[in-house]
Amino acid sequence: MRVVTYPADTGGCGYFRIIWAAELLAAAGHDVEIRPPANRGLKLSIGADDHVEDVLDVDGVDVLVFQRLTHQWMAEAVPLLRAKGIAVVVDVDDDLSAVHPRNPAYASMHPRGAGKPGRGGVHRHSWQHLAAACRDATLVTVSTPALLERYARHGRGHVVYNHLPDSYYGIPRVDRDVVGWPAALASHPDDPAVLGGAVARLVSEGADFRVVGDPTGVGRAFGLHHDPQGRTGVTPQGWPAAVAGDVGVGIAPLADTRFNAAKSWLKPLEMCALGVPWVASPRAEYARLHQRGAGVLADTPRRWYRELKRLVDSPSLRAERAEAGREVAEGLRLSGNAWRWWEAWERAREVQKVTRAHAA
Repeated sequence: MRVVTYPADTGGCGYFRIIWAAELLAAAGHDVEIRPPANRGLKLSIGADDHVEDVLDVDGVDVLVFQRLTHQWMAEAVPLLRAKGIAVVVDVDDDLSAVHPRNPAYASMHPRGAGKPGRGGVHRHSWQHLAAACRDATLVTVSTPALLERYARHGRGHVVYNHLPDSYYGIPRVDRDVVGWPAALASHPDDPAVLGGAVARLVSEGADFRVVGDPTGVGRAFGLHHDPQGRTGVTPQGWPAAVAGDVGVGIAPLADTRFNAAKSWLKPLEMCALGVPWVASPRAEYARLHQRGAGVLADTPRRWYRELKRLVDSPSLRAERAEAGREVAEGLRLSGNAWRWWEAWERAREVQKVTRAHAA
């Protein structure tokens, strides 16, 4: 079975959902190719009506895997590829139709902007195109069960939970009482509010608070008088060391929104593998990870303060929670679970065979 993958980017999403798994599978002897955004090697024939008429140079491919397929033409290409007998997998890691209006992705994915002139030509991306691509796909792979309801109501969905590459494991843990948020305000505009004044109270009592990401505006979001120390420009490869080096007690706040209801467990899982004890909001996938024995959940500002205070004040509790988290993360190594991606792609091929046989 020949599989060609198209990660949406070469940032965190592209690596976690496509690139790292594909690399492991290729190294194990599977016929898997990765085509990054800079070298797609896929040709579309566009008609006079500005719609896709054909897809070229796909001979010999059994499965095509597209991540976060939001472009108009690529969405139109999905049924054409399936008509050629090629299984099309669309991978989704977020509910793009529920992105917060202050998130930069909102403007770039809103349907009202699609089809209108923009920099470099007509803007053709929208979350409606993603929904259409998922509707027509052979199989939709997602990172959470909630995303199945959003993108795979037709029944051709497959949950592949996020796992971590080996680079997250074995990094020495340096114990510290620094509270840290490994996230960016741009993509989490309303999430800090769930802590209320918990962080500000801790800081007033002498605690140190930092952010692994751009600190601009973070201070105000958490009720502080100034922005905390931050770290910008961290690559996916450098992220584990940055989090392990800066964060002693991690936080993973998520507001109770439709978008966050479908968020994966990735952020607290990262902290687990790095030996960072954490406190998180009780969203579905964070609770799923907590039920495995990692971290603690907080649903009110008072609970946030109490749980963080306990960790800041107790080196022994930090060590205990760190060890528990590492044990949970050990079973979620990507190197031991890359077969789950291959399993999904094999399922897509079988579904496509059945579909084509019925069509004939």
